Amino acid sequence: MKLRSQAFSIFSFLLLVLLTVSCGTSKEVTDDNVKSYITQVVDSVMVDRLSTLQLLDYNVDTKEFLVGDQQTNEVLIVNENGDLVLQFNPHVESPAYVGDYDFGWSFYGNDGLVCHSHYYLYQFDKKGNKLAKIPYPVEARSIWWLDRDPTMVDSYTINGSTEVLAFITEPAGPPYNSQGFQDSTVMLYRMNFETGEATPVMEKQPESVYRTLGKFVDRGFPYVTKMKNDRFAQVYSIDSMLYIFDVANNNLVNAIPLPKAFQPEYETIEFGEKGEPDIFRINSYVVSTGDNIMVSVMGKVPESIIREIYKKVDMLSESQDYKDAVKKYMTNNHLLFDENRFLGEVKWTAGNVGYQKISSPDGYFWVQRRYDDERDYQTFLKVKIVEDSNSEKP
Repeated sequence: MKLRSQAFSIFSFLLLVLLTVSCGTSKEVTDDNVKSYITQVVDSVMVDRLSTLQLLDYNVDTKEFLVGDQQTNEVLIVNENGDLVLQFNPHVESPAYVGDYDFGWSFYGNDGLVCHSHYYLYQFDKKGNKLAKIPYPVEARSIWWLDRDPTMVDSYTINGSTEVLAFITEPAGPPYNSQGFQDSTVMLYRMNFETGEATPVMEKQPESVYRTLGKFVDRGFPYVTKMKNDRFAQVYSIDSMLYIFDVANNNLVNAIPLPKAFQPEYETIEFGEKGEPDIFRINSYVVSTGDNIMVSVMGKVPESIIREIYKKVDMLSESQDYKDAVKKYMTNNHLLFDENRFLGEVKWTAGNVGYQKISSPDGYFWVQRRYDDERDYQTFLKVKIVEDSNSEKP
């Protein structure tokens, strides 16, 4: 975990290498109910724009995309035909200003937007007009910009009212390298902008590895995705469970173990000890199609190897040793679940795409096509997970 300014170029390099790594099905999965799946592109939307775009959110009701322009820092709304509906820049001095950069955006119901920025969340209408500035629901010691751009803010509707789930990366409290931090620090908050109410939710469960291990591995950032209504799926990088929550009631609906062959692998250090332990495999992303959840599991180059390489070079992407380590350690697997159990492994067959996956409750999710050359357009892909009819039962 690094600040984006330190990690962006490295991670871009990793993306290219990951796409060449085999994602074979584990032979250890023997459940008769487990099947093999593939990803299938069922539709696409092309946006005529030369700038590099980042897909931020999708609204299934209005069939609109919320998009960030990474060259101009503008925020865009694009419709299902690829036409530009809204374009404004909240990062220049204006009534819409939210700071020089932000940490994430979401649609706010069907009529608005919400921005997660420095110590505040901002509510906008769909014309780009700022409606409200809401302070974080808890005092923050610092703000981290995380690898792989996890969901930092999302909205949902409960009993006709729109609410927001906000991810605060480091609330004030015990030092991060302590048991007290893992036991008491909550990073996810349910917020109602109309009433001003804010409630901590989806905290680490008593049985979580972060609360039972008794040693330090990482901070335990929660990665979440919206399913249907007010239900969210949650994973942590080294926790072996997938958690399903009813956010409105902060009720744990289910905790489903990952298959042993794909569970996180890591070393530990004592609380308070300096340094970072080696981590070999993590849960890296979670996306939902409404009823089902796909968890991405990624192999990592151990920190001890990275430290040794940094003694020789300034840029990891320039190191042949690092490229060799990536080929050795980096793997990428995708696991499919419903609310009750593991369904099977998903083979990625949707081509070369970015790492972000945008959930949609209608049985699909959205990704962004990656191109090896410069294009004057960008393409968003609608992806469905289907049973692999050509595969033998694992």
